[in-house]
Amino acid sequence: MQNIVIGVVFGAIVSGVLVYFLLAFFSKKQESNDQERLNKLLQSGQEEVKTLITEAKNQAAEERKRIEEEKMEIREKTKKAEEIEAKIIQKEERIEQKLEEIDKKQTGLREKEDELEKTRAGMEQIKKELQWKLSEIAKLSVEEAKELLLKRTEELYEKDILAVIEKKKVELRVKEKELSREILIKSIQQYSGDVTAEMTQTLIHLENDDIKGKLIGKEGRNIIAFERATGVSLIIDDSPDTVFISSFDLFRRYIAKKSLEQLIEDKRIQPARIEEIVEQNQQDAEKVIYDLGEKALNEMGITGIPDEIIPLIGKLRFRTSYGQNILIHSKEVAYIAEAIAKQIGADSQLALKGGLLHDLGKALDHDIEGTHPEIGGKIARKYGLSENLINIIEGHHDAVPQICIETKIIQIADAISAVRPGARRMNAEEYIKRIQEMENVAMSFSGVSKAYALSAGREVRVFVDAATVSDYEAEQLAQQIAGSIEANLSYPGEVKVNLIREKRVIEYAR
Repeated sequence: MQNIVIGVVFGAIVSGVLVYFLLAFFSKKQESNDQERLNKLLQSGQEEVKTLITEAKNQAAEERKRIEEEKMEIREKTKKAEEIEAKIIQKEERIEQKLEEIDKKQTGLREKEDELEKTRAGMEQIKKELQWKLSEIAKLSVEEAKELLLKRTEELYEKDILAVIEKKKVELRVKEKELSREILIKSIQQYSGDVTAEMTQTLIHLENDDIKGKLIGKEGRNIIAFERATGVSLIIDDSPDTVFISSFDLFRRYIAKKSLEQLIEDKRIQPARIEEIVEQNQQDAEKVIYDLGEKALNEMGITGIPDEIIPLIGKLRFRTSYGQNILIHSKEVAYIAEAIAKQIGADSQLALKGGLLHDLGKALDHDIEGTHPEIGGKIARKYGLSENLINIIEGHHDAVPQICIETKIIQIADAISAVRPGARRMNAEEYIKRIQEMENVAMSFSGVSKAYALSAGREVRVFVDAATVSDYEAEQLAQQIAGSIEANLSYPGEVKVNLIREKRVIEYAR
């Protein structure tokens, strides 16, 4: 920067000298005229030199300021770099310390593993020595000694073992019963339906008793023609303004009722007219059956059922089991199964469909040989229903292995619907036979002295001889009796086996 200033000054001096010589040169010629001009030029040159010097000084000051700012920036960057470097060094030192600690821990673990391996080997050796000494002392093999030890332990702690087993069983039973009861109660509460048993007679009210004579006809021709055409019995007795249609077949009773009502309304009661009306009602009944099936599906919100199966569903309205209407029973099973499936996370739609179709075979079991699960399975396969739905139809009575949880749900819902009070009428002879079979099964086991079936066959009370049957054996015997009843007998719901082992000691004081 100083060199620049010197150069400027030197240039100004040179310029001044040149001007001076020029003025001296011209002064000889125009000394008088140009003296004033020369003075002005000198003054102008001096001012220019001063201006150049000022500008040079300002540039030098700005340059020094810029250099100082750059120096400050360099110092700050240097300081930051030093701080970063210090942090990196500290982190490296910490990492090295952690690596050293990990190495120490690994070394310690290896040492502990070696010690454990040595201890394990020593224990194996001691175990072998003890087994050898035990066999040597008792002169028994290892298996014989183990069996003897287990037998003595069982004899010594039999009561404690039985107490623990019984406690755990009671806890599990309580939990199972509570959970099962809660699921079943919730499911049953969600369905509200009338419990009605289908009767074998249909009552028809008449306007007056004069119509009875027309129904009988001359020499009984009308009543004979009516019974022959419909397949029912028309009972005309002394009951005022009333006749009865009697038949176990609901479908025949339905045709007969419709025909009789039309005949009474038409008042033309004669054999030819009777046959005509009955035939017309039989033809119309096919549409009625289809409409009943379609109505049931619409009420329950079920879709995807082939059209060929819909009339069979409607036909269930005219089928009964122990007096219980099959269509009403099927709908009830469907609703209960759907509720159970929702609570346990199963397929509720499949349970709903399966409940409605589980007794589908009963729509044709009067016409085709085989059980209703077999017939229903054939129908389901014929019309391409799903495998799970087929399994529900075939397996709800354990006729085939159950492949899905929904089949078991339908089985439970079917039992609930069937055993509801008043839902079905059971033959007295069959009931007595089932009770006797339960008692005979219990009496067939060794050690049983007495057996009684109680609570309408829902409980079997078994008495055993305390002298021949121990507490531990009584536990096993109760399980065996329950298993035999389950395997060999057919019954609704469940049967409780109540085994009683009572020891009585009698002494006389004389």
